[in-house]
Amino acid sequence: MSVHLQIKEQMTTFIAAEKKYRELDIKREESIEKVVNDAKANKHFSLVEVNAITEELNNLSRSFRFPMRKQVTEEMVLKFISRN
Repeated sequence: MSVHLQIKEQMTTFIAAEKKYRELDIKREESIEKVVNDAKANKHFSLVEVNAITEELNNLSRSFRFPMRKQVTEEMVLKFISRN
């Protein structure tokens, strides 16, 4: 395989991973927003979905050197609410 085709294949893989990362990041932010809204309304909230998405993001990050995201804790949510 020529060098040009290898580079093209690597770039295609990288671009697809970057697109997936952006989609997951948006999904994570939407999930966090839902959790915050539930917490503000004194409803029970779960961070399972948020942290599952975070883990997926971080797996991509390890492979492609994208920014890592922190796991979200209940303490983080409550602290965020108390500031606003």
